[in-house]
Amino acid sequence: MRHRDYAFLAAGLLLAGLAAPPLAAQPSSPPTIIHRLPGPQPPSLAPGQMAVAPTTPTLAFDAESKRYDASPGEEVAPFTFNLTNVWTNEIIVDRVQGSCGCTKATLPFDPWHLRPGESGPVQVQVRLAGKMGLFSKTLTFYYRLAPASATLYHTVNLVVNIPPPPSTAATMTTAERAAAADKARADAQAVFRGDCARCHADKGRKALGQDLYAADCGICHESSHRDSLVPDLHALKQPTDFDYWKTVITLGKPRTMMPAFAATQGGPLTEAQIASLASYLNHTISHNLSAVMTNASNAPLIRAASLP
Repeated sequence: MRHRDYAFLAAGLLLAGLAAPPLAAQPSSPPTIIHRLPGPQPPSLAPGQMAVAPTTPTLAFDAESKRYDASPGEEVAPFTFNLTNVWTNEIIVDRVQGSCGCTKATLPFDPWHLRPGESGPVQVQVRLAGKMGLFSKTLTFYYRLAPASATLYHTVNLVVNIPPPPSTAATMTTAERAAAADKARADAQAVFRGDCARCHADKGRKALGQDLYAADCGICHESSHRDSLVPDLHALKQPTDFDYWKTVITLGKPRTMMPAFAATQGGPLTEAQIASLASYLNHTISHNLSAVMTNASNAPLIRAASLP
């Protein structure tokens, strides 16, 4: 082939390359690296699904944690979380899952489509049956960024406080109260006999936990007229735990007005009732050992039976 022919061939190839349309830019796919948030991880998803925490703001919540102070006897603690789509595209909230079956959330729609800038409330209820004291639950929102298909999540906290119920003590005159206190000082077990048993034993016969505390303990310890020898359990100056409460309830305190509640000691309570009462007290008003005994970490725990 002659030199001129090579020149024509090179020119043709160059022109063909210039005429070819450029390749279309390929959109970058969203990251699929799972970002581990601090604290408990959300429940596992269905096979094939992936939970990813976004690296930029997408769904804004009016609070990361909310608290509800319940009243004695309330059956449900209500919460409301307001969500806002701060992403550039639509967000689809597929579901909300509580940390246990007692925590339920209701979405406005199923699934819930939120356009950019759109907000809305999510109603939540925590059932309080069998609960006591201060406890917390979590709520995990699973959602998607349109048109991405990866499932994202966000977890918020719910804190509930259930105070002890009010005392069920019957109204007594000053003279009657003084006479009852004298009888209890002479014999602590006397509160389980005769007329005293109607308030100190009969009302708690079939009760457990919080209800049992109101019937058999609150009548004295939560009363505004309690005797000077009856302590405020919320202001004790000593460490307490489950074993402490169980021992005190079972055996009482010698040389005080605290009787022994165990049936084996002449009291009205079964072992199951004592365990439920000790658990309630341990969850509501137990004291931190390290905070009370800062300089005595190796000191033995004094059992209730040996306390003065």
